[in-house]
Amino acid sequence: MNTIRSVGYGWGVLVVAGAGSYYFAKRSINADREERAMAEEKRRQQRERMRIQEMVSRGASAGTGAGTTTAAHSAKRKEHAAIATGADSMDPSRQAEDGDPAPVTHEQTQMASRGKYEAAEPYRAPRGDRFS
Repeated sequence: MNTIRSVGYGWGVLVVAGAGSYYFAKRSINADREERAMAEEKRRQQRERMRIQEMVSRGASAGTGAGTTTAAHSAKRKEHAAIATGADSMDPSRQAEDGDPAPVTHEQTQMASRGKYEAAEPYRAPRGDRFS
């Protein structure tokens, strides 16, 4: 027969076992998350290095050819300076080349502010007596 002491002992063992399993599971989950975060950061840094190397190689191949002159280099610098200062900002063809995303509407910003599973409008119960 179960006594109050044996029931208390059983619950105590159950609580200790549950707490131990929770502790080790949480530690394992956190280690996995940290490992994934470090791997993602490493991939991001690698992509950034490759992007910079690509930009440098493009600049080196485009700007150091045998037929380029200092006048051509100064013209390119002036063009880049004009783009950087926004001198051609009114030219539609320049704006298209900038790679700007399409304009965002008010509805799109509202969609982004809501959660993935959140309803577009809150649920409102229908009025009236449902039991008659």
